[in-house]
Amino acid sequence: MEISTSTNIVAFQRGRQRLPVEFSISTCAEAGYKVLDINFCMAMNPESPLRGDGWEAYVRSIGRLADACGIRFNQSHLPYYDVHAQRGTAQSDLMEELIRRSILGTAMLGARWAVTHPFTVYGESAAVSRQANLTYYAGHVRTAREAGIGIALENDYAYRPGVYCADIAELTDLCDAFGDPAHVGVCYDFGHANLTGGRHRQNLNAIASRLKAIHVQDNHGNADEHLLPFFGAIDWQDAMRGLAESGYSGDLTFEIQEFGRCLPQDMKHLTVELSLEVGKRLAAYYQAAKDAR
Repeated sequence: MEISTSTNIVAFQRGRQRLPVEFSISTCAEAGYKVLDINFCMAMNPESPLRGDGWEAYVRSIGRLADACGIRFNQSHLPYYDVHAQRGTAQSDLMEELIRRSILGTAMLGARWAVTHPFTVYGESAAVSRQANLTYYAGHVRTAREAGIGIALENDYAYRPGVYCADIAELTDLCDAFGDPAHVGVCYDFGHANLTGGRHRQNLNAIASRLKAIHVQDNHGNADEHLLPFFGAIDWQDAMRGLAESGYSGDLTFEIQEFGRCLPQDMKHLTVELSLEVGKRLAAYYQAAKDAR
């Protein structure tokens, strides 16, 4: 198991301004990371180079920097929006193109899985949301398949009533409904699960071989805080036991962009360095649980 992190780990600052992905890659490499999750949510920034005609050249430049730093990419996170509420709008057209570019960019950078969020058709049954997701994601799965990668559907949480795929049973059912386990899997977000009962061992055993990616983040059980593990309420020894029991053999990938948000830029490296130490402890928990089986 390699320790990985999203490139958003040191992207956030006070307010809405973001630091460039190049800063994250360099900072992570200097701290000792060898594996990263390329966060294409940066395309949601109106100033993102991913929105311009030179987006492919920009992705290739990210790849060259990663190569120079000894970094490989294991997974990505696609841009997202309210698919049902914004359908047929100019915003939807823009986001669909950015998602397409991000799927292709994931493949260009050598990552295997692109993580995305199922959406909810509010005011309707879960069956309606299920069919809407199957219909909508069919095109993105086809693009991913043609590019040689897969789509990993992420568990959500009940930030309002009726959120689809906050329930792990809904998520595994949706994943299976595509009938393409080589190209459709699951990303398990520990923080989201903690906001929906926190039954990590039960959840992970239910997901089992569908599990292709993880988001490791902590919270106190009442908000999606994206904290470094041990700074929230999750029992990480038990969570890693569940991960080992599931048969997961991928990387341990942090998604902790809020943890060091308010640190000055010249201190951001402290978040990265600490995350590596925490990652080593989590990996040790995982290995001990695996060895005990």
